[in-house]
Amino acid sequence: MSKLNDLAQKTADLQFFELPPEVITEARYCLLDTIGCGLLGSSLPEGKAIVSALRKMAGTGSAPVWGTDVCLPIDSCAMACGSLTHLRELDDVHYSIVHPGSVCVPAAVAVAHTNDLTLRELLFSLVVGYEVMIRVATGINYMKHRLLGWHATATCGSFGAAATTAKLLGLDAAHTTWALGLAGSRTGGTWAFTADGTMSKRLHPGLAARDGVAAAYLAQSGVTGPAFVLEAEDGGFYRVASDDWNLDELTADWGQTWDITEMEYKWYAACKSVHSPIEAAKSIQKRMRQPAADIETVTVRVNSSGVAMAGHMYDPESVASAQLSIPYGVALALLGGEGGAADYATDKIKCQQAYDLAQKVKVVPSKELNQLRVTKHKSAAEVEVTWSDGSVEYARVEDPKGSIHNPLSKDELEQKFLSLAAPVVGSKAAEQLCRR
Repeated sequence: MSKLNDLAQKTADLQFFELPPEVITEARYCLLDTIGCGLLGSSLPEGKAIVSALRKMAGTGSAPVWGTDVCLPIDSCAMACGSLTHLRELDDVHYSIVHPGSVCVPAAVAVAHTNDLTLRELLFSLVVGYEVMIRVATGINYMKHRLLGWHATATCGSFGAAATTAKLLGLDAAHTTWALGLAGSRTGGTWAFTADGTMSKRLHPGLAARDGVAAAYLAQSGVTGPAFVLEAEDGGFYRVASDDWNLDELTADWGQTWDITEMEYKWYAACKSVHSPIEAAKSIQKRMRQPAADIETVTVRVNSSGVAMAGHMYDPESVASAQLSIPYGVALALLGGEGGAADYATDKIKCQQAYDLAQKVKVVPSKELNQLRVTKHKSAAEVEVTWSDGSVEYARVEDPKGSIHNPLSKDELEQKFLSLAAPVVGSKAAEQLCRR
């Protein structure tokens, strides 16, 4: 028996009554937060382009795309909503460098809607999907995986969507193993988009959601998948995509804790590696006595993964590039920006003052912050600003707003949802969704 068999058995055997109430509450927050992000995405030009393309390819179906009047086949709807959710980098994130919400929630909603399933069944499936996706990412050693150029939301996401869908379809352990094996056999997704700020990252959660849904439906119909897809000598996913992996992480301490309770709900519309730099720069901006124009240099220290993901300058013609740029995030904060979705609008990222200041920002790795990332799951940052007269301001942030150790309150989560959803569906409908 493979470890994947064991994981599939545990997910298939899991019963709703085994989950503590706080786990289901967290699943509700994940659902609400993800739908809010997706509704925002549906109003953006990039979102409209994605939905248009899928409509041309897939035709009409029974699953509604959030924030639109379009219905697509189940797998295409999951892809659309997953991509919409990730457009402004506001979707939930786990310290294993994955975004489970933008993968598992679109899959769950599309499948549950089409099969007329209950909210309870949907929430239950999310707990399972998040758990599987995060455990697969932990087993592959997400830091090693990331530094080799892989995007774990894409590569590990299909496992999460497959597990979510398998639970909703009531698959037994054997068929769940096939679903996970099929999902893993064609997974992929790299960070090459950082080279030119293109939109492929936005599609990764959607593609993972689509592939996971398809894998589960294929397994339900008897299509088999490889039980050794992770560790096979020839083509095992872990062997291909990491140089230090551990299969035991797939089932270690099963049921003692649930990974969905460790989600971070983003307050800033950028890559998580940009959050602490933004907050540190905001702290400095509040006590600045000299104009930003007099800044000589800005040094930002983060962990090595943060440097790799977001340590580069941005293209002012690309929103995606700006969201993955610590220099832009720090510059906008020093100029008084809040770091929300509005600060990453097309007109804002073209601001010449922000661009000029961002060019003065140097991002460097810190061994201490590397250790903090590994041991305490903190994406900390230090920002040091030097002015032309030689004066210096310094700030350090370990726990930015929305992180595990500084979480959003229930009111803040609802405030975030309403701010994203109301402009798309109206205040009354947004309030109704929030209270369900």
